[in-house]
Amino acid sequence: MKGKISRDIFFYMMIISILPIFLIYLLNATLLDSYSLNKKKEELHKISTLLTEGDGNINIPRLKRESNIEVYFLNMEDRYQYRIDDDVRGILDDLDWADVEIGANIEKVYQKEQGINLLVNITKITNQMFLVITTPVSSVENSVKTSREFYYYSFFLVAFLSLAVSYIFSNKVSKPIIHLEKNAKNISRLNFDEKVDIKTGNELESLGESINTMSEKLESAIGNLKNANTQLEIDLENERKLEIMRRSFISSVNHELKTPLAIMRVYAEGLLEGVACGEEVEEYCSTIVEEVENMEKIVKELLYFSEIEAGYKKAQMEFFRIDLLAEKVLENYSYDFKEKKIKLNFLLGNEEVYGDTKLIERVLENFFSNAVTYVPENGEIKITGTAKDDFLKIRIFNSGDKIPEDKINDIWKPFFKLDKARTRKYGGTGLGLSIVKKILDIHDSDFGVYNLTDGVEFFFTLKKSQNIF
Repeated sequence: MKGKISRDIFFYMMIISILPIFLIYLLNATLLDSYSLNKKKEELHKISTLLTEGDGNINIPRLKRESNIEVYFLNMEDRYQYRIDDDVRGILDDLDWADVEIGANIEKVYQKEQGINLLVNITKITNQMFLVITTPVSSVENSVKTSREFYYYSFFLVAFLSLAVSYIFSNKVSKPIIHLEKNAKNISRLNFDEKVDIKTGNELESLGESINTMSEKLESAIGNLKNANTQLEIDLENERKLEIMRRSFISSVNHELKTPLAIMRVYAEGLLEGVACGEEVEEYCSTIVEEVENMEKIVKELLYFSEIEAGYKKAQMEFFRIDLLAEKVLENYSYDFKEKKIKLNFLLGNEEVYGDTKLIERVLENFFSNAVTYVPENGEIKITGTAKDDFLKIRIFNSGDKIPEDKINDIWKPFFKLDKARTRKYGGTGLGLSIVKKILDIHDSDFGVYNLTDGVEFFFTLKKSQNIF
């Protein structure tokens, strides 16, 4: 592209520059002789008019020198009283003087014996007096020849200069066009890094600015399209994961409800068939009641989880003291602390936090319940609070077994249970930490779990009240 447009501009500029010069040269070569001769004839005619109709104060010798002419006044009565060139005399002898009128002007080209052409102008002044003006045609021819030679050299000089100017001009004109073409190609390849920088002060500069504007808008549009496409891919992936989660959730719900229903059915059939008797009847009935309570708890947890998941649980944000709320929740586990001889270290402090009291109470219930469930007898539970920047970090530690590293990220999933036997014993549904995760997400909380040397520590953060506004 670059070479082509430069060559095209150079070619057209060369033709435009050289063609007129060549045409002028051609016209000079073909018409300059006749044109020069006619101009000389006009000059002789003017001199004849000047000599015949002038005031008589003409300096003839000077005129002869300047115009390279010979002037003769011829009296027909004595036509040879002046010294006249023999060749000119021959021309006069050949004329039919009787047919020449006064004031008439006759022009002839006569070739002398030496091969020299003369241009002769004859004017009849009176019946007897004639003005004869002669000039060698060779002077005209020499002028034409000199003119041609000069024009010949001028032609090549001007042609060379025209080529040079055409080359410079073509490069100057093609450079911004090539720059525009390069940027257009970059845009077609979706490369928007290079911008058009043309300072010509004309439409090319405006075109460059328009291309830059188009490039910016196209880059922005493509960027938005890419972002939308990325978001769509993320949404599709989330939708796929959500579908997998729904199926898993339904399967888990089915399993969780099927187990107590199966137990209840077996025990109920045993009662109907009279398998149990005496104290066993009471045991069977207690088991059925216990499973009904488990099912009721599972259903309530499912309803609560669904409300959180669907966003029906709107947070009622307020200021409250986290230590007072934690103490209230711990009272529900006083019997467990005594039964398992658990050592409690309560170091939460009296910080005020910002959040939904009811939802955070549910979080504490789940964390405390897990700690009580998994702490061994004579174990330790430690509840601490650490203020950092704008947040209060609450930590719940229990001594005992660690969470397997390959399972540590799964504990937040619905219906996930590390020890199904122990969880069932303590009435766990596997939804507690999933609900905790949803609640803490609503509070923009940072939360997680660590395996420590002698146990497991859960943590979450809440905004401190004095830093809310």
